[in-house]
Amino acid sequence: MAVLVHSQGAAWNQELYQTIFDRVIPDRANPPAGLIIHTGMPGDGGGWEVVDVWESQAAFQRFTEDVIMPAAQELGAPPFDTRVVEIYNLLVT
Repeated sequence: MAVLVHSQGAAWNQELYQTIFDRVIPDRANPPAGLIIHTGMPGDGGGWEVVDVWESQAAFQRFTEDVIMPAAQELGAPPFDTRVVEIYNLLVT
């Protein structure tokens, strides 16, 4: 089942986000398995937010554990909060 993943990092900014993004998805034509939609934006109260749609929570967790977390730890990135919600209806045009 598809999931929406909302991540928020109060201490993140556009530069840090872009550095991590470029490292974990270096080829935009070859996105990670299971990723349907990815968005990144400034947070309303500061920081940075990422909202993704993944084919499954397992695909998201695999990419996070195998790719995102090692890159974030290597760069000393601050922590972020993540919420995962199952999607009832998804229309991509």
